[in-house]
Amino acid sequence: MIESEDDIPTIISNEQLLTTRKFSVSTDKLRFKDGIEISRDIVSHPGAVAIIAEDEFGDWLMIEQYRHSTRRVLLEIPAGTREVGEPADVTAARELREETGYSAKSLTRIGGAWMAPGWCTEYIDFFLASQLEHSPLAQDFGERIGDPIRMKPTAIEELILSGRMEDAKTILAFTYYKMFVSSSQ
Repeated sequence: MIESEDDIPTIISNEQLLTTRKFSVSTDKLRFKDGIEISRDIVSHPGAVAIIAEDEFGDWLMIEQYRHSTRRVLLEIPAGTREVGEPADVTAARELREETGYSAKSLTRIGGAWMAPGWCTEYIDFFLASQLEHSPLAQDFGERIGDPIRMKPTAIEELILSGRMEDAKTILAFTYYKMFVSSSQ
């Protein structure tokens, strides 16, 4: 059992197995204070952002994006991978413009989470973007995102409750949004 920071194991070796433009895979060999050694495979990821883009009517700007690992087009909030060393709010502002064609006068961080801490370092910062203005940027090469789909939060909640919303970051963003809105009142 890990009872304090002193009980966190020491990394005694790291073997890089694969490096791509977005992530790397390695095996870390760890040693606990009692001498027990274990190995863990880790996907190192620079982090990401996810943005709730809320228009003047309270609707969210959702996107449909092909996600090859699922072999499906998913309905989701705008999101993107951070460049190494890039502040999360800078990534959020850029991704919002690339994926929806809008910029935000107000961009507020409302939460963050490790997405798969058992094997991946990806941490997503969640933002609420409001006071939107049309200000498109070119999409990343290969992205084929259409015009944003405006949806009421109640409709998104219905999709979540019915099991038809399958994008984890959108589901988590909805939870953060509900907490943020209720704490602001």
